[in-house]
Amino acid sequence: MIRLGVNVDHIATLRQLRGGSTPYPDLLFYVKESVRAGADQITIHLREDRRHIQLNDLKLLAKNCPVNLNLEMAASSEMLKLAKKYKPTWCCFVPEKRQELTTEGGLDVLRNEKKIKLYAEKLQSFGIEISLFIEPNLEQIRSSYRVGADAIELHTGKWVLLKGRRKQLEWRRLVEAAKLGHKLGMRVHAGHGLDLMHTQKIKFLPFLREVNIGHFLICDSLKDGLFASVQRMKKTLTTRKS
Repeated sequence: MIRLGVNVDHIATLRQLRGGSTPYPDLLFYVKESVRAGADQITIHLREDRRHIQLNDLKLLAKNCPVNLNLEMAASSEMLKLAKKYKPTWCCFVPEKRQELTTEGGLDVLRNEKKIKLYAEKLQSFGIEISLFIEPNLEQIRSSYRVGADAIELHTGKWVLLKGRRKQLEWRRLVEAAKLGHKLGMRVHAGHGLDLMHTQKIKFLPFLREVNIGHFLICDSLKDGLFASVQRMKKTLTTRKS
């Protein structure tokens, strides 16, 4: 069974468009709706620039999230302190740049092994599991193993956008990355840019244990609500082709 993590960042984005001056949309309400519809996990990204999720959201969900909480975070001393204080189930280290529209590409674990290993070990000592958001690059996967990651989350954004032969080649990279990650004893997760069509395909990635999806679900929910959108995505993940 592939777990579905629902990223609720863009619910907070709508609220923050008015500087957080309105109590709506109510983040916890939509978290509970997602879980009621079948979400196995809630994912949030507390960015340095606080463009969507705020510290109060982390505090709220750390206490009230009815399923596992997955905190996406930069590998920074500030975020390390917050993760240690609020103790989400998972911390996923992601790259972060001020000017990016969304997370662009995977974390360069290879160039930052010492620091990431130190941070990972500190959080693991508090019972927090660690995943690393990386490109489907075999050297990055080996590096993720060396720093002691519990899981790798493969960046699917490039694969989603590519077409034709280039898309096929990127799929092969994802497959090889998933096989190596599993062989090294790490859980295989995937995320970024996934919609219903690509989720229908990504679920056949070898050894896949979890996907994290946000932007599509929030956009799709404008048609007939978040409950229905999450329910459709969950059904897509759990229905296997004959």
